Amino acid sequence: MKGKNLVLWAVLVTAFVVVAVPVIASIQMQQEMTPDQKKMMEQMTKYGTPGKEHELLKRYVGEWDVDISTWQDPMAKPEKSKGTMKNTLLFEGRYLKCNLEGMMGAMKFQGLEVIGYDLFKKMYTTFWVDSWSTAFMVTTGTLDTAGNVLTETGMSPDPMTDGKTMQKFKNVTTFLGDGKYKFEMYMVMPDGKEMKGMEMVCTRKM
Repeated sequence: MKGKNLVLWAVLVTAFVVVAVPVIASIQMQQEMTPDQKKMMEQMTKYGTPGKEHELLKRYVGEWDVDISTWQDPMAKPEKSKGTMKNTLLFEGRYLKCNLEGMMGAMKFQGLEVIGYDLFKKMYTTFWVDSWSTAFMVTTGTLDTAGNVLTETGMSPDPMTDGKTMQKFKNVTTFLGDGKYKFEMYMVMPDGKEMKGMEMVCTRKM
């Protein structure tokens, strides 16, 4: 019986150390904070906690087959190719990471994308890099009221001017239902006209 009592005592002590001590330390820390420090902690918690806008990111999660269409001439038929996409959440749903592998024409193509919702700016933000460029592409935008269409815009260096001027572009992601979503990229001309350059239709793998 004495041995059992010792084991029980050890379990209780361990539970106190693991559970109670951090709680007590947290309470003491909050009691010792100045009003400004408490406000700062509250703001950090507010802007660091994923909100309802981050629920959109879960719709991307999974592995996808990708049908790719690209246009060099908007009046011509698009070039067709295929790829795969693997999307995973980062940091408890704060961001989404997308890995794309496929072909663009006859050339291998890889892309890495990180999508999130910026609670400070109140807009979605996407960061993109790929194997064809050394430029960093950043877009920002909003979701439509139905929650199915994400529209973002951004700027990238224009290769035709050696990067001396910037090219505006628009990206539109549409959730189609039935395990599909569509991504479209448009180049925005100086006169405001939009030229579609790429489309990807992603179908969830079974």
